[in-house]
Amino acid sequence: MRAAREFVAATLDAHAFAGDTDAALLLVSELATNAVRHAATPFDIIVDLQGDRLRVAVIDHDVDHPPRVGQPSAQDTSGRGLLIVERLSARWGTDELGDGSKSVWFTLA
Repeated sequence: MRAAREFVAATLDAHAFAGDTDAALLLVSELATNAVRHAATPFDIIVDLQGDRLRVAVIDHDVDHPPRVGQPSAQDTSGRGLLIVERLSARWGTDELGDGSKSVWFTLA
């Protein structure tokens, strides 16, 4: 997920993003990790900056496994990624793109 974080960090830096870069990098790491672990397909990242609003989408090629917010127990060592996304983002969601791929995205305001 290092490459995903580095790509987003470089993009935010190039556009002088004044928002919470640390939160953005954590959230993209969570979504990229889900793409690798659950979709098991290559993925792309789209960063959209409009003023101080940031939208990041991770696009994978597995529409059969939509993301779900888990309810991990205190003993579970995984399953908290979308809980983190849900709590730190302004909004998040998923869209089927019609070509066999899906976009899982978040926004920060």
